[in-house]
Amino acid sequence: MKIRMLAIAMLLFTGQASASTAKSAAARLVGTWRLVSATQRMADGTERPDPNVGAHPGGYIMYSATGQVCALLGNSERSRWVVADRPTDAEARAIPDNMVAYCGTYTVDEAGGFVLHHVELDLSPNRTGTDRKRFFTLSGDHLVLRPGPPLPPGVKDWTVTWERVH
Repeated sequence: MKIRMLAIAMLLFTGQASASTAKSAAARLVGTWRLVSATQRMADGTERPDPNVGAHPGGYIMYSATGQVCALLGNSERSRWVVADRPTDAEARAIPDNMVAYCGTYTVDEAGGFVLHHVELDLSPNRTGTDRKRFFTLSGDHLVLRPGPPLPPGVKDWTVTWERVH
């Protein structure tokens, strides 16, 4: 018994624990992630930045240990409003074109390799009450989310890359 406990302690200490003792993917999602990039690969093979957040996106996604998710992404090169505290009508209409913002709860399907974001509040009221399916890959301090079908017309793959902040 003592030898077995010593062997387990050695494996944990050296970081060579088996998969059964490793953190689950759901536990590894918990934390704050900063947006690195968001790209779409088109059916013709070309790539483009995600049209909602542009070539230089900014944002965060946070997963809590108690099952909440909150995401705010945007184009970091958006034009400033003419009047600092109040957009013009045209500026206000452009907000949804340059931002993604929602919160709710989430569930992880580790076998399927995806997380479901159960949207409780969204910048777009039409998305409130929907689910957003995201296939995920975790590698060190990087998280890649790939929105599941249906994808926008002409988009073959959509990759959103995050880096762990906390």
